[in-house]
Amino acid sequence: MKRYLKAIVPVLIIVAVAAVSGWSIEEKKTYRIGDKGPAGGWIFFDGGIDTKGADPKRWRYLEAAPIDQSTDASWSEGSTRKTGATGIELGNGAANTSKILQVHGSNGQAAKVCSEYRGGGKTDWYLPSKKELGLLYTNLKKKGLGGFSDKEYWSSSESDEWYAWYHRFEDGGVDNNTKSNRLSVRAVRAFREE
Repeated sequence: MKRYLKAIVPVLIIVAVAAVSGWSIEEKKTYRIGDKGPAGGWIFFDGGIDTKGADPKRWRYLEAAPIDQSTDASWSEGSTRKTGATGIELGNGAANTSKILQVHGSNGQAAKVCSEYRGGGKTDWYLPSKKELGLLYTNLKKKGLGGFSDKEYWSSSESDEWYAWYHRFEDGGVDNNTKSNRLSVRAVRAFREE
C-alpha cells in the first residue's frame, strides 16, 4: 500500500495544481483515413500510420475538400511553358501549386481555384501532386467516400512543357494530358493536429 501511495501522490499533486491554476491538459485530436477533417473535408492520409512521404515536423495528415472546386478547369491556358512543378510525391502539391501560380498566374486555373478555396475557414488548400491524387482515388473514391465523380482529375505535377499528370476516377487510370484540356479539380491540404 505504501508503494502505491508513493506512486500516486505525485500524480495527484500535479492534477490538483493544474486544476487550481487553470492549466488544462489538452488532448490532440487524431484522425483516421475516411474521417471528416477539421476543415470539413475527408482525411485520406495519416503519416502516423504510414510514414512514407510525411514530414512529421510540418504535417501528419492530408485532407481533401468535401466537394470538387471545378469540373471544367484547365491546368494552364494560353502560353504553355515549364513551371518546375514536377514534384510527384506526397507533400509536393503545395510547392507545385505555388510554382504554377508564379509562372501562369490566373491562367493556372486548376491551381488557382484550389489556392483560392476557403473551405472550413482554411487558407492552405492546394492542387494535389500526382501521388496525393492517387491516394484520393485509393483511400476515398474506391471506398465510396468523398463524393468524387467518375471523371478525370488534374494533379499539380507537370509532365513537361505541354503536359501534366491526371488521374481517371472512373477506373483508376493515370496518364498525362495536354495542359489546356478541361478536367475536374479537388483541393487538398496538409496539417499536423488541430
